[in-house]
Amino acid sequence: ALEAGDWPVLGGLLDENHALCQELTVSCAELDTLVLAARSAGALGAKMSGTGRGGLMLALTPGKELQDKVAAALEAAGAAQVWKTSLAT
Repeated sequence: ALEAGDWPVLGGLLDENHALCQELTVSCAELDTLVLAARSAGALGAKMSGTGRGGLMLALTPGKELQDKVAAALEAAGAAQVWKTSLAT
């Protein structure tokens, strides 16, 4: 999905992976809140990353407008920091 640039499929895979992390109990309420905030703001997918339990999360947000919208939602949901980057195409 990543190599093909199939963002909806990649987003679904991120969501699926986050659900698996929740089942393994390596996520936490704070990360789950941020993942839900990103999805609610329009992210195509989101998941925790790093070591979990207070680590970090990522959201798939193609395009600057969506990226800015999701970043604002994450800040409003209490994210300590929000970093934005782009994939080289």
